[in-house]
Amino acid sequence: MKYMKNTTCALLLVALAGGCTTDNGNYEYTRLNTIEIDGFAADTTYRVDQFDTLVIDPAPRFAAGPLTDLSHEWKINHEVISTAPVLRAPVTLAPNTGTAYYEAGLRVTDNATGLKYYKNFKVIVTTSITTGLFILSERADETARLSFQRRDKPGGTLVHDLFEEANPAFGPLGKKPRQVYYSGLLGAELGVLCGEGERQLSILNPATLALQRSLSGETIRGGYDGDFTPERLTLYMGGMIVGGGKLYNYNYMGNKAIYRPVPVDEDAYDFAGWAETNMTIDAYAWMTYDNKSEQFLQLEPGTDPLLYDKITPLTVEGDLSTAGQRFLAGGTGGTSAYTEVRAILYNSAERKAYLYGITIVDDFDPVTWEIIINMTVTRLGEHANLVDERSVCFYNAEYWYLATGNTVKRLHEKGSAPLDWFTAPRGEVTAMTVDKSGPAAKRLLVATRDGAKSYIHVIDIATGKSLEPPLEMDGKIVSLLAKGTWKY
Repeated sequence: MKYMKNTTCALLLVALAGGCTTDNGNYEYTRLNTIEIDGFAADTTYRVDQFDTLVIDPAPRFAAGPLTDLSHEWKINHEVISTAPVLRAPVTLAPNTGTAYYEAGLRVTDNATGLKYYKNFKVIVTTSITTGLFILSERADETARLSFQRRDKPGGTLVHDLFEEANPAFGPLGKKPRQVYYSGLLGAELGVLCGEGERQLSILNPATLALQRSLSGETIRGGYDGDFTPERLTLYMGGMIVGGGKLYNYNYMGNKAIYRPVPVDEDAYDFAGWAETNMTIDAYAWMTYDNKSEQFLQLEPGTDPLLYDKITPLTVEGDLSTAGQRFLAGGTGGTSAYTEVRAILYNSAERKAYLYGITIVDDFDPVTWEIIINMTVTRLGEHANLVDERSVCFYNAEYWYLATGNTVKRLHEKGSAPLDWFTAPRGEVTAMTVDKSGPAAKRLLVATRDGAKSYIHVIDIATGKSLEPPLEMDGKIVSLLAKGTWKY
């Protein structure tokens, strides 16, 4: 039996060997249509500004003729951003400050064979928010919305929901937005002030908009547990927050803390929503207006350098009365020596506006070297039927821009005849600013609201004429911030 098995195996091997020797090579082989992509070398690095569109147009080559049934998948930072053959995708990733670049790649698939080709590259995202217009608006549910349009090149896209894009884990900024602000002194700070919410003062990274710190009524130092409803913040080396008739010191340069309102007696004063200082002499003293006593006040640190509880009433030169006058608007930027502060007070019974200039000069005691601040209030003029309590007013370089309804008037601080400067075709004015503080400003930015939409009009400072079609957006615009030196 063993002999027969061996014989059978031997014959089988011979048969197989014979089959191989008679193979004439008549099999047909299909050449695999491999894919190569020209247009960018290995590890190519692309630079794109945040919120701009990244465009890459690859040039595929095929070993055995063109293919038409292909799929494409573009990824940046492991997220699919496009499935089109040519990449045209807006990049919203945060600028590369903590990382050198983002990993990116293209995958091309031959759907007929399943063959895949991978191309890796790098993307560096740079900030696009150094020069442009920040817009703070209020949604229908009263939450804050931060938007931006770059103004260092033409055709800048109006980008919305910046805070949510940069901080997806935190939700909206806050409620009842009041102000977007910027300070570039000794540690730049970009912030948003809201009247309500978990984050009433949100301090953002000026390049990435990442939330760096948030402050609210619960964080106020100095033993205060009352209401905190901030309306306006002014920064220089120090800071002041005004809201709800109270004044709070914001220690911007030190521990970035908010200190209790002064004075502690909540019924003593009704501070107007405004406090200013002379930026050339540091924030050793501030001035404000008290709607309760109807007088200007000078504020300086008392026994505690962090609390401006030394309060001195100021009188108007010539003993002119401010009785019956309530604060309407304030501004900075006077061109006279040391004259930096301006204010408009309004007497509703008289329907009359009063314009004031405040000179703030510094001196020192030669014995104690103590800083001495002197403030002088001068009435610059008065005008009947010019504004009312609902007016939006903005001051820049000797001129007031006064908006009531949809009409903006321009008034020299010492002039007698206001000019009709601009009439908005839709809605009422809700906010104003200029593209650059001082005489070099070229554009007045006017925000209006018609009940359904908001519009931003770009007006020539020299002529009062519109320079471009208005920007259009949802929500009510409450604050505008022009940042950087505009080219367009």
